[in-house]
Amino acid sequence: MLFELEISYAVSEINKRYELRKFLRIDDEVKLRSVYNFMSKFESNQFINLVFSILNANSKRRRKKPSLLILDWTDISLDLNPFRRRDLKNKPYKWGYSTKGFFLGMKMMILIDYKTLTPLFFHVYPANIHESRIYPLILEMLKRRKLIKFGDAIIMDRGFYSYKNYLIGIRYGVVPLIIPREKFRFNRLEGLISYPLFIFNSKNVEKEKKRYRRLVRKLVEGLKKNLKKLRAIIEDVIKLGKEAYGMKGLHCYSFEPVKKRCSLSVLLTGMTFKLGFREKKVIQKLSEW
Repeated sequence: MLFELEISYAVSEINKRYELRKFLRIDDEVKLRSVYNFMSKFESNQFINLVFSILNANSKRRRKKPSLLILDWTDISLDLNPFRRRDLKNKPYKWGYSTKGFFLGMKMMILIDYKTLTPLFFHVYPANIHESRIYPLILEMLKRRKLIKFGDAIIMDRGFYSYKNYLIGIRYGVVPLIIPREKFRFNRLEGLISYPLFIFNSKNVEKEKKRYRRLVRKLVEGLKKNLKKLRAIIEDVIKLGKEAYGMKGLHCYSFEPVKKRCSLSVLLTGMTFKLGFREKKVIQKLSEW
């Protein structure tokens, strides 16, 4: 998977090269069917859980203070002929659009910690779903997995933009720093924001109101900052995963194998940052290597 080799090719090389079998400590001939059967036993969720258990294995303690996170998406283009006429009605891959143009495949949403660049979460979904539509689902998944805590600030690009999405973020207890568009107005946003209804069931309503007012204040202050500059690092992170760690032109055509390949890419990307390679120039060099 790392070197983008077909399993059949790897098995044939092992069987015909004695030095390779000696290095791998394999005495008998490897059967291709047994390899496929072994791989099919593992579900993609097992791969995903393994990846994040490895990336979080050496974390000394959980986050106690609110953090700055970055949420973004990338296209996952599959190795398919885009000029062939296809019936995509029952296919997991769809036509999507990115800054590079139209592509045939899927999308992947990824969340990273701004300070350490460590990937915290990723989710693969159909390419024809806009990120602004899947945004509430992603927040629900992050909350359920306890990956976001009250007061966390999440930087997102203009694809997530809408006044409604600012309100949704506040209701989840985070500061949704979605890069605003030209016609954005602060006074309109402030007029739409209201307290979530569930805080009125709390024991100390006034205390909860203060917490949410603090979130709104952080949101207004954050939207005045240069969010494009802060967000730029995730583009290099995504490029590293795609260019250096085999997440480009995948020979997979369903969600399960795509998730497994994405798991490997996220794991290698996270391990790269764990080893201390976090400078922008270094990441760019690794992507082009």
